[in-house]
Amino acid sequence: MLTSNVGLSPKNGLVFLVLIVTRISTEHQDLRSLSDQETLCRQWIENNVGGRTDVRVIESQDSGELLDRQELRDLEAALETRQYDLLIVEDAGRICRRHRVHDIIELAIDNETRVIAINDNVDTLFDDWKLKIGFAAMHHEMSNADNGKRIRRTLRSRHMQGLVVQCLPYGYIKPHPGASDQEVNKDPAAEPIIEEIFCQLESGVSYSVIVDWLNAEKIPTGRYVSSNRWTVSTLRNLVYNPLLKGVRVRNRLKSKRINKTGRRKSVKAPPEELLERECPHLAFVTAERYDRLIRMLDKKNEPYRRKGRNGRDSRADVPKKRTRFPGQQVFCAVCGHPMQWGGHGQVDHMVCKGARDYHCWQSATFDGLLASAKILTAVYEACEQLPNFPETLQSQVREEFQALTNSRESERNQIEKRIDKLTRDLNRLVEFILNGKGSDFVSQKIAEIEDELEQAKFEQQELESRPSVAPVLPTSEEVRERAKAAIDKGSVCPYELSRVMRKLIPRIEAHPMRLCDGGAIVIRAKFQLKLCTLVPGMNDLTLAREVMTLPLEVDLFEPVQREAFRERVIALRVEGMKQRDIAAQLGITQAAVQYSVKLQATMDSLGLQDPFVPVTEAPMDLHRMRRHLHPRFEFQPYDPGEQD
Repeated sequence: MLTSNVGLSPKNGLVFLVLIVTRISTEHQDLRSLSDQETLCRQWIENNVGGRTDVRVIESQDSGELLDRQELRDLEAALETRQYDLLIVEDAGRICRRHRVHDIIELAIDNETRVIAINDNVDTLFDDWKLKIGFAAMHHEMSNADNGKRIRRTLRSRHMQGLVVQCLPYGYIKPHPGASDQEVNKDPAAEPIIEEIFCQLESGVSYSVIVDWLNAEKIPTGRYVSSNRWTVSTLRNLVYNPLLKGVRVRNRLKSKRINKTGRRKSVKAPPEELLERECPHLAFVTAERYDRLIRMLDKKNEPYRRKGRNGRDSRADVPKKRTRFPGQQVFCAVCGHPMQWGGHGQVDHMVCKGARDYHCWQSATFDGLLASAKILTAVYEACEQLPNFPETLQSQVREEFQALTNSRESERNQIEKRIDKLTRDLNRLVEFILNGKGSDFVSQKIAEIEDELEQAKFEQQELESRPSVAPVLPTSEEVRERAKAAIDKGSVCPYELSRVMRKLIPRIEAHPMRLCDGGAIVIRAKFQLKLCTLVPGMNDLTLAREVMTLPLEVDLFEPVQREAFRERVIALRVEGMKQRDIAAQLGITQAAVQYSVKLQATMDSLGLQDPFVPVTEAPMDLHRMRRHLHPRFEFQPYDPGEQD
């Protein structure tokens, strides 16, 4: 049937225009296969097409499952020109896989282009082409699926035999490409580095600080890392790799096809597919220490994880970059959404995220660099004015610490009783199974008890790690020096400053304010300066926390002229000076003096000491703040569990 030349006559009456599509899947396949496919198609043309021909070859080297390939778009564009007489391929899978090939062939028929798939015995001149192309697509899909299962089964088996050692993290030496895990060795130079990483993490140091240290020491990231600089992701991947405790794992992730494009992405594999192989000679730390650190890190980061929507993290795979101070620390006091850099197209200004999304009317911005300078100035001044602590405070701190210690002792006893009970329950269930009375329910119950027992032991270790000696309350002078030293050290790098200030000021609220006589909305920051974070152990004690926590308010703007000169204008008026003389002395216009006088009069009539008043609802007289009038606007308070 494919040797027939019925219906073949050139559209332009002179030359047959022919498209040949060739494709191989990966870079590991022989490139000569492309020319072999082209030769086969040209032989068919030579044997079956009489007359002159002009052949265009579209070749590609990529998976046939990918439906967004440029070569596929080129093929569609060529067919839509309605110039080509014939599209010929070795088999339909060379165009693309799955049922998308059916759409391509229908597109060719719509544009009066005959399609030949030699090995699939498909020719669109005959009515049975749909049946044949359907069987061909199904055969290719099933063949791919079977090959995938076979490869996966082989790799699982070889992993458990100690083979398939692929990309190792920093700290390991693979002697040759096909080495087994028994041939892999630890890098002696990496042992003190990994020990230091674990020590710093156990002491509460953040990933970013350790990353900066690794880069400063020029520690290599490892043979299989593309960048030679450490990042938070690189460090976290190393720490969370169980190979550090001597366990090789496989199948934590699996690929999932995105049917729209044919591309694949990694997703978490079901727990039952996880493979573990003990490799004790590759352990840098003990399994107990490793598991304890991972639990500590998970618990530390638990409050900052998003709850997601319908059980799915809405920001999965979206990186959260490091930021300059005060980024990621300022929140809108109206809706609670975080303030973000890039307010109204100004990269150094910050604006409410809720306003960007039409969920908040407060769209006023502030200069982030100016805000940083003003907040730092306010912190320095607050430290200078920190009063001396009462002499009785140290004894009160000791009493509170003793009460806290007694409470922890009671909690420790309760945990020990819980561990004993869980251990007895677990032993009874194990004995039950050993007597031949096991079941799925018993196995599930054992797994639940083991999880509870592990959690109880973790809580016990955490209690034991708490200080047993009451911390010594430093003098106010020592607190001032510690605060200044921390800020001065952080000022060298904007990211380091952000880390330091996040400890001292966990949250800054941005309150919209306005002069009592009208005008633009400006931002006033309100926050608590927590100096107790500078002294280990003090944050757990209520009395010390209260004494070393200072509430502060900072205007994140430069006042307008009538407010900037108001106090000096009023002072000179009290002395009896005329407005024109005041203007000349202060270097401003007489109109500016009058505006200052008017502002003071408004304050006096309202009984205000502060010219700025809080704005609690969207002002109707500001033409630049009309987001709340947009049809898309819907006020929504911030929910940390539903971040976009």
